[in-house]
Parts: sequence; structure tokens; C-alpha cells
Amino acid sequence: MFALKTFVCLGILSLIAAGTAAAGDHPDPMRIRAALEHRFNANATASHPTSDAAAAKVSALLQFTLHGTGTNSAVNDGTCSGKVCTASMADCQCLVFSGNLNATQLGNASWTAGITVNTDDCTNTGTSGPEDVPGFCCFGDGVLDATTGGKSPSTLELSFTGPVCLDPNANLDTNVQGGFIVVTGNSTGKYANSAGTGQLNLFVADDDTTYVSGNGVLQVVSPF
Repeated sequence: MFALKTFVCLGILSLIAAGTAAAGDHPDPMRIRAALEHRFNANATASHPTSDAAAAKVSALLQFTLHGTGTNSAVNDGTCSGKVCTASMADCQCLVFSGNLNATQLGNASWTAGITVNTDDCTNTGTSGPEDVPGFCCFGDGVLDATTGGKSPSTLELSFTGPVCLDPNANLDTNVQGGFIVVTGNSTGKYANSAGTGQLNLFVADDDTTYVSGNGVLQVVSPF
């Protein structure tokens, strides 16, 4: 994580020197409003054909928790998806993780994740950390895939967005906090028609050891 900390610290110092970002660096409010209204109107008027999932018996909506460990195995320039970085100065970094976890309704599973961090538009937390480096929070988005073992492996995919912070009171260790949504279209096997939502947290120490935890609700067989 040293490379990420150094890169983002330098980016924040550059932002302080440059002053406030231009208004053009922010999403167009009219486009955001139009996107939200389009989604609502489409859902209100569309006639949806009955899917195989809807025809099947829908399962109960249950409490979902996960916990596990892993490592931050790489820090790469650009986005994890390979798409264009939309940060104000087009600077993004991709944090790559892998490890093992245990989750309700999932059992033991391996997990991988990629988190894209906008390193241009971060904000100081207000407190200085080691060597007077300020704590700060950036914003990011990512995808976590949890895959079961055995002869018929299944994958549950979680997409999440939220702050990626370096904590000035914890030796600038990294904390990721994200609200997650189950990605029905990319989940497979037993979870091919799953839906759910909740909160996901990752803690990354100086030696790249990573803890992951989450809680929310999961419907293994949903009407979607």
C-alpha cells in the first residue's frame, strides 16, 4: 500500500496547490436528473415478460453476513475495468485483492476484488498522521466475486461504491466502506438469480494484509 499512499498524498498536495477544481470536472446535474427520471419512467411503463427466475419459487429474504482475510496483491494505474477514468484529471488507481471468506448462505469461498480509486478528487479528514501526512478520503467503486469450491462452483458478485480512506489515527492504514448490490447478471450457479444489498468494509494494513466484512440481506432466488 506504500505506492498508493505516496501517489495519493502527492495528488492531494497538487490539489491544494491548484485550488478548487473547475465546475466542468463535476457530473452534469441535468444528465443525472435525466438518467434517474428515465429509469423511473421505464420501470413504470414497461411490460416485463415472465422470466425463469420469476416462474420459480422465490426464496426468503434472509440476513447475510460475510467475513474473511486476504491480501492487497497489486496497485495498478487506471481503472480495474479498463474503462476510461472519469476523475477530474483522469488519474485513477486499481487496487487488486484476493483471499478466502465465509458467508451465510454461501459457506467457505475464495474471493477476488478490484477497487478503482479516484485519486484526483480526495478530501483531507482534518487530522495529520505520521510524518504530518494528512488523513484523507477518496471515492471509489469496485466488484467483489466470492466463489465456492467443489464440483459445481457458484459465484456471488457484489458491486460496491463508497469512500476509500487513509486513517491518520491508524498509521495511515486504508479503510474501504461501500454500500453493495448483488449483481444478478454476473452471479452464477446457485446464485444466478440472486438479489440483495448491504454494507461492505475492507481494512488494509501496511503489510497489505486485508480483512473483509459485510452484512445485509440476500435472496438466493429472486424474481429478477
